[in-house]
Amino acid sequence: MRKKLLGSVGMCVLGAAMLVAAVLAGPASSSTSRQAKTGGTLNVAHSAGDFDNLDPAIAYVQDDWMVEYVTCLKLMNTPDKGPPAGSNLIPDAAAGFPVVAKNGKTYTFTIKPGFKFNTGEAVTAATFKAAFDRDSDPAMNSPVTAFIDDVVGVKAVLDKKAKSVSGVTASGMKLTIRLTHPDGGLLNKLALPFFCAIPVSLPHDPNGIQTPPSAGPYYIASRTVNRQVVLKKNPNYHGPRPRGTDTIVITTNTDQQQTVLQVRNGTYAYDMGAGPPPADYAGLAKDFGVNKSRFFVNQQLTTWYLALNTSRGPMTNVKLRQATNYAIDRPSLTRLFGYLGGKRTTQLLPAALAGGNYKAVYPIRGADPRKAKQLAGNCGNLELWTTTSANGSAVGQLAKFELTQAGCNVTIKPFQGSSIYTAAGTKGASFDVMRSGWIADYPDPYDFYHLLLDGTTIVASNNTNFSYFDNPSVNAAIATDNLLTGAARLKAYGALDLSTMSKYAPIAPYTNSNNHDFISGKVGGYTYAPFVGAADLATFFLK
Repeated sequence: MRKKLLGSVGMCVLGAAMLVAAVLAGPASSSTSRQAKTGGTLNVAHSAGDFDNLDPAIAYVQDDWMVEYVTCLKLMNTPDKGPPAGSNLIPDAAAGFPVVAKNGKTYTFTIKPGFKFNTGEAVTAATFKAAFDRDSDPAMNSPVTAFIDDVVGVKAVLDKKAKSVSGVTASGMKLTIRLTHPDGGLLNKLALPFFCAIPVSLPHDPNGIQTPPSAGPYYIASRTVNRQVVLKKNPNYHGPRPRGTDTIVITTNTDQQQTVLQVRNGTYAYDMGAGPPPADYAGLAKDFGVNKSRFFVNQQLTTWYLALNTSRGPMTNVKLRQATNYAIDRPSLTRLFGYLGGKRTTQLLPAALAGGNYKAVYPIRGADPRKAKQLAGNCGNLELWTTTSANGSAVGQLAKFELTQAGCNVTIKPFQGSSIYTAAGTKGASFDVMRSGWIADYPDPYDFYHLLLDGTTIVASNNTNFSYFDNPSVNAAIATDNLLTGAARLKAYGALDLSTMSKYAPIAPYTNSNNHDFISGKVGGYTYAPFVGAADLATFFLK
């Protein structure tokens, strides 16, 4: 009975992932053919600045997760393949899919023997339980808590009433996870870096351990802040994942435009940070074609939007939020992403996750300033937060112009890099409008709605619900739809998306962007990893 239930639950989750992957798959392969040659040093640039944090309990920026993807050993993972196969869930450290209780609230995993950290310590069920306990420790201030609030005992640890998550137990190579209610997205969540195996004795340092022992294909050998990160092969890893080079040296804080030239001449294999500037996309496509040898464009599960602060000031007025959605010019905003930059949108969920409920709720072909001004009424003063990046600055200026046309007086406050998320994630932040973007942690609509628009997740700091939107009916629908699986799950969330955007307009979405990668002619093995929305560092090899 349990094996039969396991199969049905597992296939429902996989079915959703495969459906998403099928929609995302393009006509051309995003992966070059792999050769037998391995070894050497891969030199990679990171022009976006430096990494935010490389501790798996804290890391929550795309570039950080690119490192975590090749260093982590997780219960579940996605294969080192391009789309659509790269979106499928597969067991990693687990011997297979878990045994799931009939009520859907207990999952039991068996850990495969033989995995070891780079330090030589063996991987057991206890090393996965240690991750849950460490993630839940309030001292760590981990963003993971929004993902595991349905695990029995997590709240007690967060409330400092317990030091260990009672709903996660380890016995030898058996790991059991108990939930407060069924969760159709649990297996996808367990593929996140937050749940990497970690040594049981790894310190609970709120600043993060920047070179934690790893049981995956590579480990972080060193990190020099604002300068360099070095990854090396884990000598104790004997699993099936690829390791095209012995060492990966990542140089941070490189100049974006200079880095494009250095990728052209082979100094760097790839820029894993900002990548080539949007102004260069058309030229690279002309020189190398698209998805052929060196320039690759892939669809992402990404939505760029303006977060509208519903908790304070003018944006507490739903009509002004709707006015903002009429005011913005989505074609112009999308053009800021360059050649093949993305697709215009008026919804939070990308089409692949909307279950067929995907249409234009607001103007998709251009702005409607007359309607915007009519709805805005006496708009007053707005504080708009954006970043100092080229795209961030351009979005800020364009949004300011469009909102001014609607009768608002807009002041821009710029932030450097990811510091905007720290500031805006603090409850009570003073912005009214904020430029933001979200790339799916995993291919599931719950990841968008629970993290970005669920009022039950709002805490004192580290919020991702930058709109501070807290609507009881929407909160309840998010929880109810999370009990579903497969196509029914996507359809339900898609309907919720249309309703939320139309009635409440807590955000102003404008683009589902594409990923653009440019690689050196001296390397092969490029593979777009849907999980991180960028290149898989492990599959590169030197020609």
